[in-house]
Amino acid sequence: MLKVTAEATDPRQVRADLLVVPVFKGGIEGPGTKLALAALGVDDLPITPAFRGDTGQHLLLAAPGDAARGLASRGVLLVGLGRMDQTDPASLRRAAGVAAGAAGEVRRVATTLAEIDSTSAAVEAVAEGFHLGAYRDQRFKSDPDVPRLREVVILTPSGKLSEARLAVQRAEVYARATYAARDLVNQPPDRKRPAVLASTVTEMVGHCCDTVVRAADDLASEGFGGLLAVGAGSTAPPCLVELRYRPPNPLGHVVLVGKGITFDSGGLSLKRGEAMEGMKADMAGAAAVAAVCSVLDELGIRMEVTGLLPLAENMPSGTAQRPGDVITVHGGKTVEVLDTDAEGRLVLADALDYATGLEPDVMVDLATLTGSAVTALGQHAAPLMGTDDDLIASLRQAAAVAGEDVWPLPLWSSLEHLLDSAVADANNTGDGAGAGAIIGGLFLRRFTGDVPWAHLDIAGPAFLPSSLAGAHLPAGGTGFGVRTLLAWLERRAA
Repeated sequence: MLKVTAEATDPRQVRADLLVVPVFKGGIEGPGTKLALAALGVDDLPITPAFRGDTGQHLLLAAPGDAARGLASRGVLLVGLGRMDQTDPASLRRAAGVAAGAAGEVRRVATTLAEIDSTSAAVEAVAEGFHLGAYRDQRFKSDPDVPRLREVVILTPSGKLSEARLAVQRAEVYARATYAARDLVNQPPDRKRPAVLASTVTEMVGHCCDTVVRAADDLASEGFGGLLAVGAGSTAPPCLVELRYRPPNPLGHVVLVGKGITFDSGGLSLKRGEAMEGMKADMAGAAAVAAVCSVLDELGIRMEVTGLLPLAENMPSGTAQRPGDVITVHGGKTVEVLDTDAEGRLVLADALDYATGLEPDVMVDLATLTGSAVTALGQHAAPLMGTDDDLIASLRQAAAVAGEDVWPLPLWSSLEHLLDSAVADANNTGDGAGAGAIIGGLFLRRFTGDVPWAHLDIAGPAFLPSSLAGAHLPAGGTGFGVRTLLAWLERRAA
């Protein structure tokens, strides 16, 4: 990861390969920009059709190499922030991500981006943006192209320096957790089959969480019929990973559940070939929960947190579950399987029902659950639904702080009848009547008991194609949900 620090230094005097300064829409200069341009001998801000200060734009200006001009940096990068009256931590995070990508071959960058606001939130957003924008996954390349950017200096007023340094440290923890989730999602599916992923997660969280892994025999004896059915077609048996974070004198107990389908072929209801290309990401919910749990101690979260990761590989074979099968999930309810490609809700049903027995204060699940969520919101945001208005509101607030877009969807009870089955307590599809994201939520609600519960369908933003990548969001796994959950837990435990 990058080394990010905070300093109180004149931007003209800080030694760096590149000085990053902000420009607002319309060519309005941000903090440090006029000083930097003057040091370059530039009288007017260079506005071109390709650079007007719009969000996502950037323009590189080379320094003349004349120390007498008073600029210690070797170049200046102008980064667009969009409208001045709409500047917030999210726009600063994006701008920092753009700068990280545009830094090219330089090793050390300094920036005045955070001086727009000079608050902890601004510094943290800038630090996060650089960290997240600098992420590259080249673990499986024989000759990786290692980025040269190594250090970022965030400039801040001297009176805010101590506060800024704490914000930088916190941003590093958030970013490291996001990196961990991205790495798990990007891991090739042959290298993270259920038992292997369980081992990886156990090692990742071992410094702060106790871990229990239920193998197939344990699942059978304890009635986890959903997991067993989904994993029945694979040569790699399913398992349930339970992570337990127990600080002294906790203020409450939260359960986080993450869908963990390590690869989803659709089972016997086989997906088309192109639809399988991103299915190594069908465990993004489990990756997010594991990553969150891995840093709870560093953030001093005074909340007992249980993470549940139901892990299975959904494959077709002679032992796979069939359309028409009736399975018994944890707790004894029966489900008619109409579509083996609606498997995520089956493993979540097991985990959610088990979680109710832990008697938590609230439960939150993250799952790449439905294509309907992508149809509704594209890959830009995650639908959020649940049974408790206060819980939904608090998650929306945390998501806004984290800069991860969520949007509430209703759980219309009038659609419950679509889950009726003539042979079981429910079917697993809703009979193809549309509103798939809501139907998925209604199915899950049946297994949450009286515990306040929220569901994030992260099918869209958890894994991006290169056409939608940019700024602080890379192609591939994004780690969506990690920073929202961390922000939510911090506020809940405050």
